[in-house]
Formats: sequence, structure tokens, C-alpha cells
Amino acid sequence: MAIQPTSQPSGSAALPDLPDITFRIRLHPQGNKESNKDFTFFQCFTNQSTHTGSPTFKAKFKFAVHNERGEETPTTVYSGTQQLHGYFEYIRREVLMSHVQPGDDLYLSLSIFITFDTVTKASQTVRYIPPDMPKPTEVTKDLENLFRSGKHADFTFVIEGRELKAHKAILAARSPVFAAMMESHTAESQNSRVVLGEIEYEVVQQLLNYIYSGTCTKMGGYALEILAAADRFALPGLKNLAEAAMKNGLSAETVCKQLAHADLYNMTEFKKEAIKFICLNANAVIASEGFTDLTRTKPHIIGDIMSSLANDRHARTSFFNQDGTCEPSSKRARMTETNL
Repeated sequence: MAIQPTSQPSGSAALPDLPDITFRIRLHPQGNKESNKDFTFFQCFTNQSTHTGSPTFKAKFKFAVHNERGEETPTTVYSGTQQLHGYFEYIRREVLMSHVQPGDDLYLSLSIFITFDTVTKASQTVRYIPPDMPKPTEVTKDLENLFRSGKHADFTFVIEGRELKAHKAILAARSPVFAAMMESHTAESQNSRVVLGEIEYEVVQQLLNYIYSGTCTKMGGYALEILAAADRFALPGLKNLAEAAMKNGLSAETVCKQLAHADLYNMTEFKKEAIKFICLNANAVIASEGFTDLTRTKPHIIGDIMSSLANDRHARTSFFNQDGTCEPSSKRARMTETNL
């Protein structure tokens, strides 16, 4: 059996500069006196410097014995620490030898764990404390005032012969459609104006108010129109606000028109809400002109409504005639009186 020395540590870490600290290691394969002759004896100790300014530290040690396969042999029977002799471990030699065969190599490793006392020093450097950041509501209010005042505006919207002033940079930052429009090669950018047809002045006003403030508090009766404008200028946040206003304003007279728009703009959740509303208010809805237009322009939506009615016997009875047509009972009654 041979004990193989190695100069490569199993692990390392960056240590402070410790020129006055020396670790010493001793190995006594057959002990160092009569009382421990049956043991293999390890020692590790240091003479810590007592010079003023030298760092104070504590050290812990651990010896380990490994065979050729890298397996640790748990053979330590006694360990301890003495002021003069440092850390030591005793391993009974006959137990150690029982784990190896003639010709095998043993590898001895030593791990040293060092901890240093923490020193806290006061600093006279004045710590910089940044000022409070403006609240989002303040920024919103300032931008909204900028839009309403029209100061420093460099772009004009013309709608129905009326004008609205805006700022190219803000438009480009908020909408990819406006960002493309503000490129230097476009006619709109060169003329600093655009004429918007087929859209109402109030709708553009609310659209710009949303661009500057992130809110749209005056949706009013323009939810459908604002929805279309939000989709046109790629403003998903405004589109969500318009959808919420439409949900809150569902009525038998308007639901079919809103449902047609929802289908056009892929508003899946709103379509579900609108169809549910129709099922709950079948008689009133099918008596409206909007339902007649819906059956003509969006027949596939009628199929969606029929699917929702499949498990609602009462609504299905009031919604469809015996011949499968979709005339309301009130309309059938008026036709009967006319024929008489």
C-alpha cells in the first residue's frame, strides 16, 4: 500500500493577504509514542500572528481517507483540538488496513475552513438619496393638459372640417400605426396633417385623449365607433375599454349590432356575453331590426345562438317557430291581424 502525495487542492477560495499565518501538517503512520502506536495520527496546527493589525481568524480542519475508487473510509475514532498541538485525528491502523488491499493506493485529503472577524468601519461619505419620482397620475395629468392646451403641437387631425392638435412624438410612441405615419417619407408627416374620413370628431377626440392619458372617461354612445378606431390604430388598451363599455350597455335594441362588430374584431369574450344576453331576452331581441340585419349579414352567428339555446327549452320555444323560422310571437300576431 502506498500513500500518494498531491499538490492539487480539492477546492480553493480567495483569501485575504495573510503573510504571517502558516499551517503545519504532520502524519504519523505508526503513532508518535507508545500510547498511540496502534493508530495512524494526523495533526494540523498554526501559529497565528499576534502582531497589531493582523486579522483575527478561526480555523476548522477535516481529514479524510479515500481509496482508489474515490470512496471515503469512515475510520476516525477520535478527534480533538489542543492549544499547543492544534487539531488532531486518530485512526486505528488495523481498521484502516481492512479497507485496502496490498498494492492499493490511499489518498489523504485535508479541508481547512477559515472564518474572519467582521470589522465595521464608519464612513463619512454622504449617501445620495434620489428625489421622489413623480406619480403616474401626475404624468397622466400633465400629458392630458398638454393635449387639451395644444401647446407645441406639430400635427393636425382634420375631421368633418374641424381640427384637433397633437404631437408627433407622442402619437408615434403610443401607436405603431401612427409611428409608421410619422415616418419622414410619408405625405402625412411632410404636411403635418391628416384628414380622417368615415369617423366622427368626438371619436377621434376620445382616441387622442386615451393616447395622452391612458383613459377614456367619456365613452358615451360611441363605444362601437371607438372600438373600430382602436382596432384601426392598433390601441389594444382602448379596445378593451370599449369592449367593457359595450358589455355594460347591452340592450335588446343594440346587442345584435354589437355582436356583429364583435365578430368582425374577433372579440371572443364579448361574443359569449352578447349571445348569453340574447338567450335571456329572446323575444325582445328578435323583435328588433338589428336581429333582422344579423340574420342577413351574419348567418353563421345565428348558428352560434342556436347552439347556446340547445339546452334552454324555454328560450328555444320562444325563439323559433314550429317551422324553424325566427319570427317573434309579436310579429306573427301583427301579421295574423293584417291578414284578417
